[in-house]
Amino acid sequence: MEFRQIHRFTLTLPEPFDFRLTVAKPAGWHWSTPREVFEDGILWSGMYVRDIPVGLKLSADGPGVTVALYGESPLEENLLRLLKSQVWSALGGDEDLPGFYRFARDDPILAAVTGHLYGMRIGMARDLFGDVILAILLQMAPMSRSNRMMDALLEHYGKKITFDGRDVILWPRAEEIARVDPAELRKTTKIGYRAERLVQAAQYLAAHPLLQDELPSLTEDEAVRRLTDIPGVGPYSAGIILGTFPIDVWSVVIFSELFLGKTPEHPREAIDEVVSVLTGRWGTWRWFAFVYVVHDLQFLKETHHLSRVT
Repeated sequence: MEFRQIHRFTLTLPEPFDFRLTVAKPAGWHWSTPREVFEDGILWSGMYVRDIPVGLKLSADGPGVTVALYGESPLEENLLRLLKSQVWSALGGDEDLPGFYRFARDDPILAAVTGHLYGMRIGMARDLFGDVILAILLQMAPMSRSNRMMDALLEHYGKKITFDGRDVILWPRAEEIARVDPAELRKTTKIGYRAERLVQAAQYLAAHPLLQDELPSLTEDEAVRRLTDIPGVGPYSAGIILGTFPIDVWSVVIFSELFLGKTPEHPREAIDEVVSVLTGRWGTWRWFAFVYVVHDLQFLKETHHLSRVT
């Protein structure tokens, strides 16, 4: 079934704001779902509002973002307000980007990347179960393998929506995957042992539907504890979901070379030192710093030795 346009509205983002850099980040991170489409400055994507799937067509003129909303039927006013709030946050509308830029001036590397990616807001449309899927499918696999598993999972179990002549696939809902036989999931998606973990995570989230709404009200330590209760989610994945400072054995080499001036012989053993030093250096801006550096590695490698960046 093809969705029809049901609403249209415009959001004015605080400046600085670069729409292309925000929704199509240089390192390839998706804005809402890996199966969205970005072409000629227009993003066709989608999300759920209270478990109702909707399609989104976003375009921008300076700080103004026009959103055409597609669905089966018009949303009630309270749901439309909620959707507008979700899109605003996903575009980084509530971020203090000027504050980060002022902070970055005193750090030569951050000053360089913020100048190069000026206007890139950190925001993404968060989907807790989608984040869990990413965490599990990225485990013990090269990126090419993880991408193939992701494509297979979305193709077989994602929510396909068609609108404005485009097909977009949204993340499956936890309640749906919770009912899938792990053996069938393993067979159809070729994700191996991760099938059991994914079904267990889905069953956990189906039994704790308020978890995502509760996260902002928790302390960071408590939020990490709650997230790591989910099968398949470790501290690194929790850091990605919460937006803290997620360092793994790959990124620890890059951040050590950039900011500590050394390549660790044993990367896993260096994680605590790098996290401690850079948390002290950046404080509450550490997530902004992490995202800007990760998305500008191709630029940074021109002037810095980065052994893990090709």
